Amino acid sequence: MRLGLVGPSEDSEAALRDAVQFLLCDADAEQVIYLGDGEFAGRALEAWRLELEGGEGARDFLSRATDAVVRGPSHAIEALLEADALRAALDGVRILPAAPARAVELLDDRVVLLVHDKSVLDEEDIANAHLVVYGRSEASELRRFGRRIFFTPGPVSLGHVGLLEAAEDGVTLALYDLEGVPLWRESVATGSTKVTVAR
Repeated sequence: MRLGLVGPSEDSEAALRDAVQFLLCDADAEQVIYLGDGEFAGRALEAWRLELEGGEGARDFLSRATDAVVRGPSHAIEALLEADALRAALDGVRILPAAPARAVELLDDRVVLLVHDKSVLDEEDIANAHLVVYGRSEASELRRFGRRIFFTPGPVSLGHVGLLEAAEDGVTLALYDLEGVPLWRESVATGSTKVTVAR
């Protein structure tokens, strides 16, 4: 499984779109998680979805496709199909729940804890996670604390996104720029799947 990570976009709809489109279409992420404040991202993604569907009051896809086939040039058909594929791919974008809630994903058998601001986490949250991914940061960062790994792609304004991929012996973490150039890539062992309870 490949999990894309988009840091806070600071209310830049263009930056959010560029990051999400790169991860879904170029990096082949199966799911993308937005690590910023979900209210803006929810509105921005819904507006993007509506635009891809042809805007307010647009006819259904089949009607638009029929018109493109009958009346339009071949590039109009291709554009319509690409827009529909991207609209469907947007269903794979997830937004973190509002603080202090957090999200949990399983990457094969590894527990990935995702949160906007890591300061809301307590000892028990961290004890049960192999990898903690957070959004609130001024820079991209990868840190190890014992067997735990903390990772953030940083804000989208840096032009970076993250990608997590399950590997046989752990997880591969990568940081890409929005042109698809890998800035770094590292395989990290994440330990066993034993769940512990902090006291």
